[in-house]
Amino acid sequence: MGFLNHPGRGRSPSSVRRWPEDPAAHRALSDYFERLPADPVAEQTTSSLLNGRGLDFTGSDLSGLDLLGAELSEATMNQVLLIGADLYTGWLAGARLRGADLSGADLRKVQGRGCDARHARLYQADMQRADFAHSDFRGADLRGALLQRATFSGSDLRDADLRECVFARTRLSGTRVGGCPVDAASGLVVGPVDVGVDSPELLDGPDLQVWFSSRGAPGVEVRQTA
Repeated sequence: MGFLNHPGRGRSPSSVRRWPEDPAAHRALSDYFERLPADPVAEQTTSSLLNGRGLDFTGSDLSGLDLLGAELSEATMNQVLLIGADLYTGWLAGARLRGADLSGADLRKVQGRGCDARHARLYQADMQRADFAHSDFRGADLRGALLQRATFSGSDLRDADLRECVFARTRLSGTRVGGCPVDAASGLVVGPVDVGVDSPELLDGPDLQVWFSSRGAPGVEVRQTA
């Protein structure tokens, strides 16, 4: 299977602003750069992608890097900086991303089910078609994020900042959004959504529409489940 590179992202060891403290993660990242095709528009094979599964990237600044298709499932990335990084089609399933900064990152089609992204910063991140079902985003900053066709079913987003988010068939079935500011959010969501803070309060259809509208997001439409 081939993966089309995205030119313009950091693709060399000199692009790493701060390396991981853990030797195994440092080595995995170094090996990845050695395997990268010299041509930035060439296709990568599965064997040339970053394999950081289960590794500890604590202390690193990977902002702006080309990490397309990276395998980072169950990796420890708490407080890691990934600002503007390209993680298109990457794997973050079960990853620990508490307090990580992924502002402006390309997270399209990322598989991130079950990740822990409490208090992570995803300001204006592109999360279209990403799957973050059954994940923890409590207190995360998702302002202005692109969430078209993204999946957050069964996730906990309580107190996350959803202002100016763009939805489009975004799956929020059973998602907890109590305490979330949603001002100026827009687009179509699929419920039912749990708007309770301390105890469950499922809303769908017109009731959920009113909930969004009363909180400054009249542009959000609700597709009621059958």
